[in-house]
Amino acid sequence: MKKMFLLSVVVSMVFTACGVQRNAPTTHSSPTPEPSSTPTSTFTLTPTRIQPTKLPFTPTFTPFPTYQNKGVIFDYYVIGNQAYWDEFFDPPSGNILTKLVLYDDGQMLIAGTSEAYKQKVLSSTEIKGFLSKLESLGFYSLESTQKHDPTDDLYNFEGRYEEVGVFGGLRDCILVNAEKSRNLCIHDSYLHFLIPEMKKILQYLDTYQPAGMTSYYPDRILLTIQSGLDSSIEYPPAIPWDERFPSLGKNPKKYTSGTSNQVVYIDGDMAKEIFSFFEGSESSIVVSQNGNEYLVDIRVLLPHEKVKNP
Repeated sequence: MKKMFLLSVVVSMVFTACGVQRNAPTTHSSPTPEPSSTPTSTFTLTPTRIQPTKLPFTPTFTPFPTYQNKGVIFDYYVIGNQAYWDEFFDPPSGNILTKLVLYDDGQMLIAGTSEAYKQKVLSSTEIKGFLSKLESLGFYSLESTQKHDPTDDLYNFEGRYEEVGVFGGLRDCILVNAEKSRNLCIHDSYLHFLIPEMKKILQYLDTYQPAGMTSYYPDRILLTIQSGLDSSIEYPPAIPWDERFPSLGKNPKKYTSGTSNQVVYIDGDMAKEIFSFFEGSESSIVVSQNGNEYLVDIRVLLPHEKVKNP
């Protein structure tokens, strides 16, 4: 079934990213302080996920349809970027880049290039092995103030913090919500200064790839459509937009006059088809329709991510 929901958005294109950017991913500026990193042996405790700072704009649009989000057992994610669609995300997911996620139904998604993910439904044995390895590497026993400064035992700055210290920036976070629960983050700018135990944990997660992974096709996406391309920028050749897809032209009855950007929510089979159209490309492409050219950016919505009407 094909559905499309058009969003009336005045978008201020603001990108602020301190530290390392992803290709995509996408994704936050000055996160709120992280709660105590002390591990807790309980199924009922849900660790608090660090939230990004919101961009200051107030769009109005048709409310999104209801969606049954999946529960998360494990999430390895990145925060620190800002993007067009920050305001559309609802806690606890937030607009973040998920690198690896494990859901309570056993499905695991691992990020690849651009907005592409690989997937597999893990067996109970595979899930147990994945989490047990994390514990054996000392994840739950690491001490951290989560201040990412010389007082934080996750780092050894070798007396160079005043030289290398940065404000803001990206953070890689590990969220576990299983028999043992914890949310632990490291500052992406200080990877070189991490203690060996933390480096081994990140290496394990960055290289984890169970056998039998297949391509993942999302059932929800967001598109940002920019018309009136900057003539001073040399864009790649435009790709013809598939006429089966929603029109890219701005509807004056739906969008604020003078606004060159739109955000469109698409779900169901149409979302999968448009994602396939982007497959193998960057998350932003130039397309042509009815003699006009547009810069279109795609954001995959994963099963646990909650979007809302701001």
